[in-house]
Amino acid sequence: MVERAFIAGEVRRATPLLRAIRVRGELAYYVDELMALPRDLSELTVRLPVLVDPEIAHLLAAYAADDEQGVDDIVRKVRDRFDTPSERARLARAVARLRDDCVLSRSLAAVAFLDLYRDDCPALIEAAVRQAAAIGAGVARTPFGLLVV
Repeated sequence: MVERAFIAGEVRRATPLLRAIRVRGELAYYVDELMALPRDLSELTVRLPVLVDPEIAHLLAAYAADDEQGVDDIVRKVRDRFDTPSERARLARAVARLRDDCVLSRSLAAVAFLDLYRDDCPALIEAAVRQAAAIGAGVARTPFGLLVV
Protein backbone atom coordinates (compact mmCIF):
# COMPACT_ATOMS: atom_id res chain seq x y z
CA MET A 1 0.00 0.00 0.00
CA VAL A 2 2.84 2.38 0.85
CA GLU A 3 4.39 1.71 -2.56
CA ARG A 4 1.20 2.69 -4.40
CA ALA A 5 0.78 5.78 -2.19
CA PHE A 6 4.25 7.02 -3.14
CA ILE A 7 3.47 6.69 -6.85
CA ALA A 8 0.02 8.28 -6.38
CA GLY A 9 1.63 11.28 -4.70
CA GLU A 10 4.04 11.73 -7.59
CA VAL A 11 1.17 11.50 -10.10
CA ARG A 12 -0.85 14.03 -8.09
CA ARG A 13 2.06 16.49 -8.05
CA ALA A 14 2.57 16.00 -11.78
CA THR A 15 -1.10 16.39 -12.75
CA PRO A 16 -0.79 19.94 -14.20
CA LEU A 17 2.18 18.85 -16.28
CA LEU A 18 0.37 15.69 -17.43
CA ARG A 19 -2.65 17.77 -18.49
CA ALA A 20 -0.41 20.03 -20.55
CA ILE A 21 1.24 17.03 -22.21
CA ARG A 22 -2.18 15.62 -23.10
CA VAL A 23 -3.46 18.95 -24.45
CA ARG A 24 -0.37 19.32 -26.65
CA GLY A 25 -0.83 15.75 -27.92
CA GLU A 26 2.64 14.70 -26.75
CA LEU A 27 1.78 11.63 -24.68
CA ALA A 28 2.73 9.12 -27.41
CA TYR A 29 6.10 10.85 -27.83
CA TYR A 30 6.84 10.56 -24.12
CA VAL A 31 5.71 6.93 -23.97
CA ASP A 32 8.16 6.14 -26.79
CA GLU A 33 10.90 7.93 -24.83
CA LEU A 34 9.90 6.01 -21.71
CA MET A 35 10.29 2.68 -23.50
CA ALA A 36 13.87 3.60 -24.45
CA LEU A 37 15.00 4.58 -20.94
CA PRO A 38 16.17 1.13 -19.72
CA ARG A 39 18.70 1.01 -22.60
CA ASP A 40 20.50 4.05 -21.20
CA LEU A 41 19.84 3.85 -17.47
CA SER A 42 20.74 0.64 -15.65
CA GLU A 43 18.65 1.56 -12.62
CA LEU A 44 15.57 1.24 -14.83
CA THR A 45 16.12 -2.41 -15.75
CA VAL A 46 14.95 -5.39 -13.72
CA ARG A 47 17.29 -7.97 -12.24
CA LEU A 48 16.77 -11.37 -13.76
CA PRO A 49 17.25 -14.27 -11.35
CA VAL A 50 20.56 -16.12 -11.49
CA LEU A 51 18.75 -19.44 -11.73
CA VAL A 52 16.43 -19.06 -14.68
CA ASP A 53 13.22 -21.00 -15.11
CA PRO A 54 12.01 -22.33 -18.49
CA GLU A 55 10.08 -19.15 -19.41
CA ILE A 56 13.04 -16.86 -18.79
CA ALA A 57 15.32 -19.33 -20.59
CA HIS A 58 12.90 -19.26 -23.54
CA LEU A 59 12.97 -15.45 -23.55
CA LEU A 60 16.78 -15.37 -23.46
CA ALA A 61 16.96 -17.95 -26.25
CA ALA A 62 14.52 -15.94 -28.37
CA TYR A 63 16.70 -12.85 -27.96
CA ALA A 64 19.86 -14.82 -28.75
CA ALA A 65 18.23 -16.21 -31.91
CA ASP A 66 16.96 -12.75 -32.94
CA ASP A 67 13.44 -14.20 -32.91
CA GLU A 68 11.22 -11.13 -32.50
CA GLN A 69 8.01 -13.16 -32.61
CA GLY A 70 9.38 -15.54 -29.99
CA VAL A 71 10.28 -12.60 -27.76
CA ASP A 72 6.82 -11.08 -28.17
CA ASP A 73 5.17 -14.43 -27.44
CA ILE A 74 6.93 -14.98 -24.10
CA VAL A 75 7.79 -11.50 -22.81
CA ARG A 76 4.34 -10.84 -21.36
CA LYS A 77 4.47 -13.97 -19.20
CA VAL A 78 7.89 -13.03 -17.88
CA ARG A 79 6.96 -9.36 -17.53
CA ASP A 80 3.96 -10.15 -15.36
CA ARG A 81 6.26 -11.71 -12.76
CA PHE A 82 8.07 -8.42 -12.35
CA ASP A 83 4.89 -6.36 -12.18
CA THR A 84 4.74 -6.16 -8.39
CA PRO A 85 4.04 -3.21 -6.10
CA SER A 86 7.61 -3.29 -4.81
CA GLU A 87 9.11 -3.29 -8.34
CA ARG A 88 6.83 -0.44 -9.41
CA ALA A 89 7.90 1.53 -6.33
CA ARG A 90 11.59 0.77 -6.95
CA LEU A 91 11.29 2.07 -10.50
CA ALA A 92 9.29 5.11 -9.35
CA ARG A 93 11.95 5.99 -6.77
CA ALA A 94 14.65 5.61 -9.41
CA VAL A 95 12.67 7.90 -11.74
CA ALA A 96 12.31 10.46 -8.93
CA ARG A 97 16.09 10.39 -8.27
CA LEU A 98 16.85 10.75 -11.96
CA ARG A 99 14.38 13.65 -12.24
CA ASP A 100 15.83 15.36 -9.15
CA ASP A 101 19.35 14.89 -10.55
CA CYS A 102 18.18 16.46 -13.85
CA VAL A 103 18.89 13.28 -15.81
CA LEU A 104 15.21 12.99 -16.78
CA SER A 105 12.96 15.88 -17.71
CA ARG A 106 10.05 16.62 -15.41
CA SER A 107 7.68 15.78 -18.28
CA LEU A 108 9.21 12.37 -18.93
CA ALA A 109 9.25 11.60 -15.19
CA ALA A 110 5.58 12.61 -14.93
CA VAL A 111 4.66 10.20 -17.73
CA ALA A 112 6.72 7.46 -16.05
CA PHE A 113 4.85 7.96 -12.76
CA LEU A 114 1.52 7.84 -14.57
CA ASP A 115 2.60 4.67 -16.37
CA LEU A 116 3.68 3.02 -13.11
CA TYR A 117 0.36 3.97 -11.47
CA ARG A 118 -1.76 2.21 -14.11
CA ASP A 119 -3.77 -0.85 -13.13
CA ASP A 120 -2.49 -2.89 -16.08
CA CYS A 121 1.16 -3.68 -16.59
CA PRO A 122 3.24 -0.53 -17.11
CA ALA A 123 5.15 -0.03 -20.34
CA LEU A 124 8.25 0.77 -18.29
CA ILE A 125 8.20 -2.67 -16.67
CA GLU A 126 7.96 -4.36 -20.05
CA ALA A 127 10.82 -2.22 -21.38
CA ALA A 128 12.87 -3.02 -18.26
CA VAL A 129 12.31 -6.77 -18.72
CA ARG A 130 13.09 -6.60 -22.45
CA GLN A 131 16.36 -4.77 -21.84
CA ALA A 132 17.43 -7.09 -19.01
CA ALA A 133 16.70 -10.12 -21.21
CA ALA A 134 18.59 -8.65 -24.18
CA ILE A 135 21.59 -8.00 -21.93
CA GLY A 136 21.29 -11.47 -20.39
CA ALA A 137 21.20 -13.07 -23.83
CA GLY A 138 24.34 -11.19 -24.84
CA VAL A 139 22.72 -9.25 -27.68
CA ALA A 140 22.65 -5.81 -26.02
CA ARG A 141 25.25 -3.90 -24.09
CA THR A 142 24.71 -2.62 -20.59
CA PRO A 143 24.30 1.16 -20.24
CA PHE A 144 28.01 1.13 -19.27
CA GLY A 145 28.94 -0.42 -22.62
CA LEU A 146 29.63 -3.95 -21.39
CA LEU A 147 28.56 -6.97 -23.40
CA VAL A 148 27.58 -9.94 -21.21
CA VAL A 149 28.48 -13.29 -22.76
